[in-house]
Amino acid sequence: MVIGLTGKSCAGKDEVAKILSSFGFYIIDEDKLGHVALKENKQKLVDAFSDIILTDGEVDRKKLSKLVFSNKENLKKLESISHPWMIEETKRIAKEESKKGNIVVINAAILFRLGLDKISDEIVYVDAPLSLRAERAMLRNGTKKEDFLKREENQEDISYIFETFCGKIVKVINDKDKESLYRQVKDYCDTILARG
Repeated sequence: MVIGLTGKSCAGKDEVAKILSSFGFYIIDEDKLGHVALKENKQKLVDAFSDIILTDGEVDRKKLSKLVFSNKENLKKLESISHPWMIEETKRIAKEESKKGNIVVINAAILFRLGLDKISDEIVYVDAPLSLRAERAMLRNGTKKEDFLKREENQEDISYIFETFCGKIVKVINDKDKESLYRQVKDYCDTILARG
């Protein structure tokens, strides 16, 4: 079984992934795969953006982020390089782990954009109010509200999942404490594990 885990920035996907992992589910973290994709596609990225994205000969994610998150054309260029690699790697890992009998969770804000909803049997959508997510972004990494809102614009397609996915979508609301979040995710895990 493959579960797609998605939601907007600072909604709490990683926290939900930790809980799912504690129940024995295998997590594929697309953020981490995205970092590997930058290393694997370094030359293509330099060809596309020049060597200003490098620091000590390696792709500098901060430099690259400044170029892409304020410019939709640059973002599309980056995605055209990194996404195909991430998609293939995700499919490979999911297939491998499913063969072992593991329940696989694809933790990806951009699940829909990557087309990974198509290999998901169910989707868990983590939601939280915009103001709370902006506050979390500021507390977690000092993100200014205007920068957070710019990033939010680039994530407008995340909720399309509700219009396009034909299977079951479970919505988890993360607007209270960790205990409330844990209870919701545990209830979901119990229903999955009860199916055998």
